[in-house]
Amino acid sequence: MRELDANDLGLLLSVYAVLLLAFAANFHLSAGAVRQHRRAAILFTAANFVGEVSTVVALLLTWVALWSPRAWERIDNLLVFIPGSMAITCAVVLTFVSVWARSRRIVEELEEDRRHQTQQKHQHRKELAQHTPHEAH
Repeated sequence: MRELDANDLGLLLSVYAVLLLAFAANFHLSAGAVRQHRRAAILFTAANFVGEVSTVVALLLTWVALWSPRAWERIDNLLVFIPGSMAITCAVVLTFVSVWARSRRIVEELEEDRRHQTQQKHQHRKELAQHTPHEAH
C-alpha cells in the first residue's frame, strides 16, 4: 500500500465528509413498509448504521493524521483504509437497496394501474350491455 500525503488525506476527508452527510440523512421508514419489507428494512438500517460509524472512525483518524504528523506515523494506513472501505461498501449497498425498493414500488404501481384499467373496462362493458337492447333470436 502506498504512503498517503497531505493531499491524499485532504481528499479522503472530503470523501468521508460527503459520505457522513449521506449516512446522516434522516430516512423515515413507515411502519407499514417495515412490516411488508422486513428484510430490506433491516438491511437498510444495518448498512446505514455500520456505514455511519465506519465513516466517523475513518474521518476522525484522517483528520488527526492530517494535522498531526506524529500521530500519522503511529496510525497505520489500514486503520483508515478498513473503515473507509466499509463505509463505501455500505454506501453501495444502500444505493442498491434504494434502487431495488424504488423499482419494486414503480412496478407495483404500474401493475395496480393496469388492474384498475382492466376493471374499468369490464365495468364499462357491463354498463353498455345493460343499456344496449338485445335482439331476439
